[in-house]
Amino acid sequence: MKKILYICCWLCGVWTLTSCDSFLEADPKGVYTEENYFTTEQSVIDAISGLYGILIVEDYVAFGDYAWDICSDDMFRAGDHAEKEAIETFTFDAGNAQLKAGWSWKYEMVSRANNILIHLPEMTSISDDIKNRSLGETYFFRAFAYWWLYLPCGEVPLILEDDVKNANYNKPKASLNEVLAQIESDLQKAAQYLPETSTAGRINRGTAYAYLTQLYMHWSCIENNEDKLQKAIDAGTQVTGNDNYRLSANYQDNFRQVTEGLPEMLLYVTSSSTWRNTSTIYYFSPRSLGGWNFFHPLPGLFEAFGDDPRREMTMWAAGDQIQVGPDLINYDPNSSETGYHFNKYTTFTSEGLLNFDLLIPLMRSADVYLLVAEAKIRLSGAGAGDQEINAVRARVGLPPISNAGPEELIKERRLELAGENRRHFDLVRWDKIGWVDLVTLYADPKASHTTDQGRKNFQRPRNYYFPLPQEEIDKSNGVLVQNSNY
Repeated sequence: MKKILYICCWLCGVWTLTSCDSFLEADPKGVYTEENYFTTEQSVIDAISGLYGILIVEDYVAFGDYAWDICSDDMFRAGDHAEKEAIETFTFDAGNAQLKAGWSWKYEMVSRANNILIHLPEMTSISDDIKNRSLGETYFFRAFAYWWLYLPCGEVPLILEDDVKNANYNKPKASLNEVLAQIESDLQKAAQYLPETSTAGRINRGTAYAYLTQLYMHWSCIENNEDKLQKAIDAGTQVTGNDNYRLSANYQDNFRQVTEGLPEMLLYVTSSSTWRNTSTIYYFSPRSLGGWNFFHPLPGLFEAFGDDPRREMTMWAAGDQIQVGPDLINYDPNSSETGYHFNKYTTFTSEGLLNFDLLIPLMRSADVYLLVAEAKIRLSGAGAGDQEINAVRARVGLPPISNAGPEELIKERRLELAGENRRHFDLVRWDKIGWVDLVTLYADPKASHTTDQGRKNFQRPRNYYFPLPQEEIDKSNGVLVQNSNY
């Protein structure tokens, strides 16, 4: 039976936001079979656009995966999604709606990537530059999808090209090492094929090396061996040692639309007031100012910043002023359930409306600098990562520190990346190597909103990963087995 491919030009679609249940209207370009679609260079370009386009889907990057960080000690869920309370307090079961929110979209990205990888290598009616770039992008996005399946779920089924050819979709989970090895292989191939630099909005070789660095750091916390740490340093220095991926001169530019290129932004979603193509801005913004009022920073995060200049560029607090159209207004702490809002993703137009001309960062060079610093500290002890930590601090005018160890590295990552969906998964991997005690940390009243204090019961190792969606277990007819401890 012929497989039918529905190819949409997702990047040209309209992200129509009418409520929290927003949806993507895509303009179909046609219905094709495997035999007649991948025949021209333009068909490949369109298929690659379909990979980038999934980044704006609400249940994936635009909201779904940000919700994992409500478990952390940085933020409170807020909003009106009842299922998030169980995620934040670790009282969920396998039927929780959050668990399945992004599952199908991640496998949709895998599916699109597999179809491209089946056909693209044999194509001859395409320039070498476009073919290589497209192969690099495809390998990267398959890795990206599996990475965001691994982080919350751990062991997941691996569906690859041969499985598609043999219609072998109902597969058991792969082991943690098998999943991570597949991600590593795809990222290595992506780094081989991707160009060193790229046009605005596209990934480049630095993006692949950044995710390889992140992969090795998480992997090293499972195996706790020096080999993975050295690999993280080797991959990371491909970013930190290359001026094409240098840190932005202005920290806040990473969250704003600017006219010049931003080498630090290795993967990001470009939002537009014309298309309003991401709901991220709605979720983080105050309801009183046009947003949906989710993800409120906790007081402990505010206290951690102290007089760090990144605080005002990361979150609003009492006494701060906001430019809303022609008016400079006082931030109202009563508009938040914690007294704070993240402002990385919120500015306003000259008319006083929410401004959608923003950048939503998914990977920045600063993240890589701190991962390299961490790897060096774990290999060689306190002080070994000072150069990378101080490069990040110098960008915002902070004085250098010396002899930085785990405590300083952990704080630097917390403040630099606050609100960027790193904190919970960082804490999980640090708990695995004894850098933090997550059971105690999450039981601290400062780690929760007042309504959740005494209810946030992290259990080790059960909560290192979430359960697989029960719906997927049921559909597999016994092939897919639930994660242990659930």
